[in-house]
Amino acid sequence: MMIEESRKRKLPQRIEKFFDLAFLGLDSGYDTVVMPQKKPKRKELTKKQKRSNRRISRIRVRIENAFAGVKRLRIVYNVSRTRRNDFIDLTFSVACGLWNYYLAESS
Repeated sequence: MMIEESRKRKLPQRIEKFFDLAFLGLDSGYDTVVMPQKKPKRKELTKKQKRSNRRISRIRVRIENAFAGVKRLRIVYNVSRTRRNDFIDLTFSVACGLWNYYLAESS
């Protein structure tokens, strides 16, 4: 996974990180990880756990919508054959800036 490969550039500890259950093993490396509770086999989640999962889901939906907005610039998700090392980071930064500009102009 990309996040495991880029462990040298760790995410700041003071910022909450919202992961879904696909990143289940990643929470051991960070202190402030927010993940939904997984339903145990043949049991149900408590009402408190369901409320917590719903709260996390509301935040994650907004994050996923932002990712989708950034990916509208197709260069972000297409394979790049460039030899420049920082080109991928630069294109992602430009795409994020354009998406933020779009959000600022539309509100």
